[in-house]
Amino acid sequence: MHLIDADASDPAEDRGTLDVRNKALQRIIERVALSVPGTVVHRSGLGRVIGSALPKADITAEGRAVRVKLDVAMAWPGNVSRVATSARDAVRQEAFRLSGIEIRSVDVTVHAVDPSAAEDTGRRVE
Repeated sequence: MHLIDADASDPAEDRGTLDVRNKALQRIIERVALSVPGTVVHRSGLGRVIGSALPKADITAEGRAVRVKLDVAMAWPGNVSRVATSARDAVRQEAFRLSGIEIRSVDVTVHAVDPSAAEDTGRRVE
C-alpha cells in the first residue's frame, strides 16, 4: 500500500484513488438494506445449509458505476412498496456516502415472509 500526502485543495487526479472491491460493496449494500425499517434477516431451509440469507445484493460494475439487484425480506403483513422504495433510496445514498461509488440503479425484490421465520437482529422499530 502506498500513501500519498494529499490535500483536499490538490487537483482530484493528484489525490490518488479509492478501490472498493465488489465484495466489500456488496456487504455495505446488504447492511444498508437491513437498516431499512421493515426489513428482516431471512434464511430459507437451503439457505441455512449453505449459509446464504436475505438481504442479498448482486452487483454489476461498469467502470465506477454500479447496478444492483437487491433481494430483501420483510415480515408479512407489511407495506411492500414502502420497503422497496426505502431500500432503493437508502442503498443509493448510503452506499455512495460510504464507498464513493455511484449506484446507477437498484432493482429491489421484496420477499414477504412469515414473521416467525425471520431472524431476530436485535433492532426494534418504535
